[in-house]
Parts: sequence; structure tokens; C-alpha cells
Amino acid sequence: MSPNFSQRIKSLFSATDPAHGPGPDAQDRTTTTALWCCAECSKTFIVEEMDICPDCGSAVEQTPTERDLGLL
Repeated sequence: MSPNFSQRIKSLFSATDPAHGPGPDAQDRTTTTALWCCAECSKTFIVEEMDICPDCGSAVEQTPTERDLGLL
């Protein structure tokens, strides 16, 4: 295996290795999308903001995230 190839492989894996942290060009992929559930329709919607179900007009509730539940 050539030294150049092995260096490229090492840098590829070390850029995403959690022990080394994110690479210099890593992007923050945090989104504000949430799950909203309608109890009347038994439907779930994936949107940023929602107050009323577009199908039946009932109020919707946001599903808690892992962070909200203390799992992260």
C-alpha cells in the first residue's frame, strides 16, 4: 500500500472519528424540524411549526425529542 493512499485513508477516518472530534469542514446538521401528532386523526406530521391539524382542524401536540426526555 502506498504511503499516500494510507495517509488519505487515515485522514478520512480520523475526520469523522468521535474520539478526534469533527473534521475541520464538518457542518452543523442541527435542524428545527419536529414531529407533531394529531390525536383526532392519529396522524403525525414532520414540520418546523404547527398548531392545527391541516386535515381535521384539531390542535396538535409536539412529540418530545430524546433531548427533551433526558436521553441525550
